[in-house]
Amino acid sequence: MQTPNEEERARLWLNYAVEYNARAFKKIASAFPSLEEAFAAFIRHSADFSGWNERVQTRLAEAANPGFLDAFCERLSKKNIYFTYPGERNYPKLLGEIKDPPSVLYYIGRIEPDPELSIAIVGSRHPTKYGLEMAKRFGKELAGAGALIVSGMAEGVDAAAARGALDSATRDCATIAVLGCGVDVVYPRANEKLYDEIRERGAVVSEFLPGSRAERFHFPVRNRVMSGMAHGTLVIEAAERSGTSITVSCAHDQGREVFAVPGRIGDVMSVGPNGMIARGEAKPVFSTEDVLGEFACLHVPAEPRPEVVRIPASTLTEAQMRVCALLEQGEMSFDELCETLDMPVGALNSCLTELQFLGIMKQLPGRWYVLDTCQAVITEE
Repeated sequence: MQTPNEEERARLWLNYAVEYNARAFKKIASAFPSLEEAFAAFIRHSADFSGWNERVQTRLAEAANPGFLDAFCERLSKKNIYFTYPGERNYPKLLGEIKDPPSVLYYIGRIEPDPELSIAIVGSRHPTKYGLEMAKRFGKELAGAGALIVSGMAEGVDAAAARGALDSATRDCATIAVLGCGVDVVYPRANEKLYDEIRERGAVVSEFLPGSRAERFHFPVRNRVMSGMAHGTLVIEAAERSGTSITVSCAHDQGREVFAVPGRIGDVMSVGPNGMIARGEAKPVFSTEDVLGEFACLHVPAEPRPEVVRIPASTLTEAQMRVCALLEQGEMSFDELCETLDMPVGALNSCLTELQFLGIMKQLPGRWYVLDTCQAVITEE
């Protein structure tokens, strides 16, 4: 059982009043030497709280009633709900670095506050079979390499990534689910079994008060926490405009890495990741090693090197052959290729993506490209 001290009780009081509004919490708290003194000032009516809207004022008074915080903490204890906050030892270190970290983070399970590497995997709620397979594969392999997988536990890509992480036998705290509702609310109900497994081998976390229902407007707020808890965000299938793009935007604002698994050109669920890659908003990745290589801290267990694939030149397009001819001279940047080939940006992006899929070429950091003769070679056959 977590027994809060007076300063923590004052934090729960103010958090209850402002709910998930971290900025309002910070503004009120900054007007007092401590949260305990803010609570005492409200009780004594020695400070002016009238500048806040009626809902906040009502909830400030409600939570200040005798016995309210005792009953609130008792409910947390009965449901095995813990809480943490910026500066507390269990608060995720990366999350504490963002502009507006949750003033209170509720959780069930076990939080790893400072993992060596954490990756948020996001994407469509209605992915293709390929999208589901990729999400599960990346979740499992990254967790197997020692990374913590962060997801939103939504149906589709989120759930598949979490299941993949749970399938990794080498990781105890394999995954964390950031919810758009209270941590004691299962949403969607179809993921109840997954919810239970995550609680056992990781944690479900939320800045929304326990008991809060999943509301549409909660999810954009929740998304900044997902990206905030991760060193990088990986996109696997998404429509052009979706919650995934909000998460990616949050990651950019937080100075975090963004990756995307390229999809088949023309597929609706490929528009999101392919567009991000084309605009330079995400780095294309084709394997777990591509993600890990950006951080150089964890490594996928070694596997036998696959046999080099021989690709007949006759199967390549003229554009692909022109790119390969240039790269035979050495690595080149995207801008250099674009200028030398005098090819539209979209067409060049498509060409480079196709060559990477074939294993003929690989991308280096900074959007430099080089032939990958360890994977595939072009033959005249």
